[in-house]
Amino acid sequence: MAENPSPEPTSTDIPQPRPPFNEVSVLFPLLTIYTAGYLGLMLADFLLKKSLALPEGLMPVYIALLGAYAADKEIRRWFSAPEPPRKGSLFVYLWLLFSLAVYLIHSFQPDFAVPANLGLVCVQVLGIFFGSKASKYIYETRPSSSGPEDAGRASFILNILTAKGQVTRQTVSAELQVSRTTAGRLLAGLEAQGAIIRKGEGKGIYYVSPRKP
Repeated sequence: MAENPSPEPTSTDIPQPRPPFNEVSVLFPLLTIYTAGYLGLMLADFLLKKSLALPEGLMPVYIALLGAYAADKEIRRWFSAPEPPRKGSLFVYLWLLFSLAVYLIHSFQPDFAVPANLGLVCVQVLGIFFGSKASKYIYETRPSSSGPEDAGRASFILNILTAKGQVTRQTVSAELQVSRTTAGRLLAGLEAQGAIIRKGEGKGIYYVSPRKP
């Protein structure tokens, strides 16, 4: 009696290598958790009307985390690396709204003491936020350099345009695996050269060939 041949292993049976751990990828969730905890302690300190003696190390560690998050974002922007969708400005709004509520309540009810280091945290958060905005402005307004890499990307964009009839910044960002800022810069360069024409307004902007009727 013939033996049944053993089934060949499929791709799902073969163990796949695990992707390497990326420390930068945990910055946003870690910063979110730290912000929630730090704000929660300050809120408890404020509402309980007594000092909780918050550890002095809380603030420098938080500012270091926030600085690392902002630095990662700027490095990705300047080196045209893909930028994950993250809402870092939420941390700024949370601190500003919290501090505004605390100072207003303290003005009418002095019994509610302002938590220690609240003003200093807000100043440093704002400094990092506006530093990032300044870096973004410099990046977007710097003279465009048309090196070999940009030339290749421009050619790729024109190929997409030929195949699809039109192209958007979102499409370029996804196809080239670059940030939306870089995609906008490449499209603006092609528009300045007369290779493409911009149509639409706001979020509906798209680009077509100048030869398209």
